[in-house]
Amino acid sequence: MGLNKPEIKILLVDDREDNLLSIEAILEKDRYTFYKANSGRQALKILLNEYDFSLILMDVKMPDLNGFETASMIYERDRLKHIPIIFITAYDKSDENTFLGYKSGAVDFIYKPINPNLLRAKVSVFVDLYKKNHQLLLQEQKLIAINNELEERVKERTEELSNKNKELESINGELKRINTDLDNFVYTASHDLKAPISNLEGLMAVLIMSLDKKLDEKEKKFFELINVSISKFNKTIHDLTEISKAQKNSDSEIESISFKEVLEDVKGDISNLIYSSGVEIKEAFEVGEITYAKKNLRSIFYNLITNAIKYRDKVRPIVISLQTQKSDGGILLTIQDNGLGLNQDQQAKLFTMFKRLHSHVEGSGIGLYIVKRIIDNNGGKIEVESQEGKGSTFKIFFRS
Repeated sequence: MGLNKPEIKILLVDDREDNLLSIEAILEKDRYTFYKANSGRQALKILLNEYDFSLILMDVKMPDLNGFETASMIYERDRLKHIPIIFITAYDKSDENTFLGYKSGAVDFIYKPINPNLLRAKVSVFVDLYKKNHQLLLQEQKLIAINNELEERVKERTEELSNKNKELESINGELKRINTDLDNFVYTASHDLKAPISNLEGLMAVLIMSLDKKLDEKEKKFFELINVSISKFNKTIHDLTEISKAQKNSDSEIESISFKEVLEDVKGDISNLIYSSGVEIKEAFEVGEITYAKKNLRSIFYNLITNAIKYRDKVRPIVISLQTQKSDGGILLTIQDNGLGLNQDQQAKLFTMFKRLHSHVEGSGIGLYIVKRIIDNNGGKIEVESQEGKGSTFKIFFRS
């Protein structure tokens, strides 16, 4: 039989063959599978090999072992305890017999002479119960199989992720080493180039002074172009040094510092720029202090505020607003301006090294790159929201 339609096996126990045939005839059309025993001992022998019976129909009055005694012996075995037993008896319905029957494990009684309809109805109840239990067992087995499969998949996936994490950690370690080597190279190269460039600049100055009256206008123009190139070279070396410092500063000593004090320090350094631009700087520090490297926070303030002033809209007075607040277990610093703003394409390139988005303003294009690098190195993040002609808002999240 299929798994969804279990074989219904019924054990008939009676010492009289005619009674066995009679019961079988009554239940025959329901297509059950019958096993027959002429005594309690024979029934026990059958149950040694076959134990998945849906029901046992057993006569009470039998020689040697009666039905009650046989039932008690059947239920001594754990694997047989689930089989329901209906006693068939000619005894009267006395309390004593009923008590003995239920004590031995009976679930019901059928009294002789047997009523065929009653027998079929009672058997049908226990058969339906067996079928339902069988379905539940199948479902349980399916769930166990599914659960085992899921556990195996989770185990495989966990091992896979663990291996990937180890691989990523190895790659990350290698990238950090490469990055450190590059930073050291940039710092060393820029430092070593300063001296010869300074010498070249000095030699050019001496050469110009000595040849001043001997140069025609065209030659003077050439010397001016050489000086411009030397100045640009000097500026590039300075920028490379600043980029290297941004990485090295990630290891700077952290301390509890005041947002307001650092801001006042920066404002003091750019006081001439603040005065000449007429900028209004508003502050609302809901969170007053942060544990951070002072020089790094100062660099963030300096670059974002000076950029906002440089790229102001000359049509309207410039206003820069700074505020802090608690956010997602960290601190959110917001710096907002009403300057020129940026389009979507410009925003995508904003933090790129040496990328300048407005050619009418002097700059090297490394300020925002340095800001982002400082923030990234300290486990934070920076985002920008901007609209052309309306201004920009920078949001810096510092992790706790």
